[in-house]
Amino acid sequence: MGSGWILAPPLYGAVVCGLSGQGETQSMTPPLRGMYERGWYGMEEWEPALTATAIGSLPHTGAEEACAMTLRHLAEAPVWPQLPRSSFRENMYAQYSEGLPGVVIDEERRKVFCDTTRDLIPEVEKIYQACLDEDPSMARIGEGYASGLYRMAEKLAEEERVYPLLKGQVTGPVSFGLTVMDERKRPILYNDQLAEAMIRLLNLKARWMEGFLRGTGRAREVLIFLDEPYLVSVGSALVSVSRERVVESLRLCAGGLTCLTGVHCCGNTDWTLLFEAGVRVVSFDAYGYFDSLALYPEGLSRFLEEGGVLAWGLVPNSARVDEETADSLARRFEDGVAALAARGVDPDLLRERAMVTPSCGLEGVSEEQAGRAYRMASELAGLLRGEERAGG
Repeated sequence: MGSGWILAPPLYGAVVCGLSGQGETQSMTPPLRGMYERGWYGMEEWEPALTATAIGSLPHTGAEEACAMTLRHLAEAPVWPQLPRSSFRENMYAQYSEGLPGVVIDEERRKVFCDTTRDLIPEVEKIYQACLDEDPSMARIGEGYASGLYRMAEKLAEEERVYPLLKGQVTGPVSFGLTVMDERKRPILYNDQLAEAMIRLLNLKARWMEGFLRGTGRAREVLIFLDEPYLVSVGSALVSVSRERVVESLRLCAGGLTCLTGVHCCGNTDWTLLFEAGVRVVSFDAYGYFDSLALYPEGLSRFLEEGGVLAWGLVPNSARVDEETADSLARRFEDGVAALAARGVDPDLLRERAMVTPSCGLEGVSEEQAGRAYRMASELAGLLRGEERAGG
């Protein structure tokens, strides 16, 4: 691959692509404070209101059933379902690999990797040209990779209602770059040229998805999550990625979207990485890893005070969902608020800036348990808002 490609700095939502010596990179002067400093233009009036949504993956093999269940239980903020059991192409890494330079999808061995022995320059140039042209259609996600996305759009078209929020998701750049490897089994995040193209491709896919969901005409607002399970390994001896690169990669991947953006991590991590990534929502596994978040009260306070939202993954994504109720999870929420308040975080802000979700994806449980998790998330959200129970 040639050396002419440069990575423009992802400052405050500006997405800039260029060729060294061919045009100029651009930057955006950062606004001074709060939401504007984070680039949340036009989103100041959105309130989370303890909305219930989900991470996305389900155990279903049929998109029709998965979408119907989602719309039945997540009436405030439906999420299009990822169905990794239906096809390897719906695995969270294969799903967003279309257009990746050198990509090879081996469905038989259930592997996705990049063959860097090929001439990748034409494929890289295609990504950068799409960035320059502001054309995310180049990164369109095909129906064979996201059957739930397309079936959800069809079902929404059959309805007359407009939802307060529609949610989508893209695998985040750190997890994608550390999981997808080259032919020598080296993570592509460590290949600077390929990593730059990968991050921009994921950004284009997120921007395309925003346009697709808005195009349904069934959303007052759209929320796109970057799913980052591999952030649990950042800072360990196993992963050589700097703090600055993590934040920069997340900022660039979320840049240029006009909708709400978020990052989901389902384990222990340095949560200030997410607080500083320029996204509006930080999603965490409150059921299994609450204590890890409690280690960062100052960063959390700043994030909430500037308009950030915390999505509490309170509903377990395991068989333990059969042991819990909305009441038991409401007690977990209140215990969590009290613990964070004891560390100096404003309890009123914690309640005002909260959403409710399952702790992570649900592909590992039964269809019945997945439905229970979605129903419980919705019931929990209503309970925390003080709504009267149905039939009660």
